[in-house]
Amino acid sequence: MLGSPAPSLELPIVGGGRRSLADLRGRPVMISFLGPAHCNFCRSHIIRAIQHRDEFQQLGADVIFVAYSDPQELMAKMLSDLELPYTLLIDPARESYRRWGLGEAGLREWFSPGMYAAMVKAVLRRDRLFKMSRGPVQLGGDFVVDRRGNVSFVNRLKNFHDRASMPDLLAALAAA
Repeated sequence: MLGSPAPSLELPIVGGGRRSLADLRGRPVMISFLGPAHCNFCRSHIIRAIQHRDEFQQLGADVIFVAYSDPQELMAKMLSDLELPYTLLIDPARESYRRWGLGEAGLREWFSPGMYAAMVKAVLRRDRLFKMSRGPVQLGGDFVVDRRGNVSFVNRLKNFHDRASMPDLLAALAAA
């Protein structure tokens, strides 16, 4: 995938309308696929992206988040007290997740030592913790698509907590 044309991405925007990755050609784009609405690590990732808003703007980059959870549940949990300045797309069928090569979590992801260490850190930071909900537990990922529409950075999550760092994503966008 790295260096090749980005897979298609055309989905409904929360609040109405549709957005296509093709509409953004000529600009670097960060795309972050989110996990379930109760994912604390995804919420932290969104907060870090909001904190780096000025850097994204200076790079002329667009930021897109893709979620599969019910929009109302997503707003009530992950985004409840955040003003998201970025585009949020909804993919309830998770077709784009599959097209971009993202898998589901299994028992190994739930019981890895890294998961528990990351949860302890979240508790120590006093991050807001959510109750789990039923349904598929899709793993997310972070991608950068360059101005020509090619994938220039890939981070497919192997666990819930292994998001790409904002400095790595910003560096990839600067090079895109």
